Amino acid sequence: MRRPAPTALVLLCAVLAGCSAPEPSGQPARPAPTASAPAASTAAPAAESAYTFRLPMARYSYTEAEYALVQSAEHVLAKRCMARYSLSYRPPAPTPPPPPVDRRYGLAEKSNADRFGYRLPPVPTPSPAPADERLGAAEILVLYGRQGVGGRAGKLEHRGKAVPEKGCLGQAMEDFRKGYEHPEGAEAASRIATRSHQESLTDPKVRAALGKWSACMAESGYSYASPMEPLGKYLEGPVTAGERATAGTDVACKRSTGLLETWFGVESEIQRRMIGPESAVLEELRDRHVRKVAAARRIVAEG
Repeated sequence: MRRPAPTALVLLCAVLAGCSAPEPSGQPARPAPTASAPAASTAAPAAESAYTFRLPMARYSYTEAEYALVQSAEHVLAKRCMARYSLSYRPPAPTPPPPPVDRRYGLAEKSNADRFGYRLPPVPTPSPAPADERLGAAEILVLYGRQGVGGRAGKLEHRGKAVPEKGCLGQAMEDFRKGYEHPEGAEAASRIATRSHQESLTDPKVRAALGKWSACMAESGYSYASPMEPLGKYLEGPVTAGERATAGTDVACKRSTGLLETWFGVESEIQRRMIGPESAVLEELRDRHVRKVAAARRIVAEG
C-alpha cells in the first residue's frame, strides 16, 4: 500500500518530512473496500536506502505496516457497524507491503534508477473484487455516508435507521482515533523532521559532500548543484534511456562521494539535538502510537 499520491506531493513529503506513515485521518477516498493493506509488523524497513526510516525521528512515527494495521482495524470496526444495519461488508485482505522507497536525500536505489529513472516504482494494482463482493447502493450509503451519495443533501438513513454523516468507515476512523491523538507531539515531530533537513543543508560536511557529488556528475556531463534538481526535472512523460543514464550516474556519484551516509550522519546528530528539549512530549506521542497499534492488533484478531 502505498497510498497513491501526486508525484510533486510525494517529493515534498520525502524531502521535508520523510514520508513516514502519518496519523490516519479524514474520510477515505473511494473505492477503499477494494484497496489492499500490507501485513502488520512493528519493524521499520531495513533497506539500506531507507534513510528516513533509520533517522532518530522514525521512533515517533508509524511504520507503513503499523499504519496498515490501524487501517485494517478501522475496516473491522466499520464491518461491525455495517452489521448493525444488517448489511455485510468484507474488509480488504492484507497483502505484503512493497519495498520502501526513500527520496529524503534524492534518489538512492540503483535498482530503481536502472528501471524507473527518477520515478517512483509503480504501485501494484489490487485485483478487482468478485461480483458478489461489490457494494450495492445500500452498502455504499451506510459505509460512506454523505460521501456515498455524492454529498447530496437530505437525511441519511437505511430502513428508517439514521446513518452517520461520515458513514460506518468514517465514523470508525474518527472514534478509533479518540484517546490516541496528541496534537502537541505530532506538531513537534513534524517540525523537527522538517527543520533537521533544512539545517543539514547548511552543515559544512554536507555542503562539501554535495560539492563532490556535483563535480562527479559534471565529469559525466551533468550540471546539477543538488540531488533534488533532477528529481524535479523528470516528472512527466515516459522514462527514457537518457533519464535512466542520469539516474544511474546520480546514484553512482552518491556512493563514490559518500554523500548519503554523510548527510544521514549529520542529520541524525541534528535530530538527536532537537529531540532533547522535546523528549517528554515526543515520548508521550510514541506511547500513544504504541497503545493504538496494540488496540488495532486486538481488534483485527477479534475480527
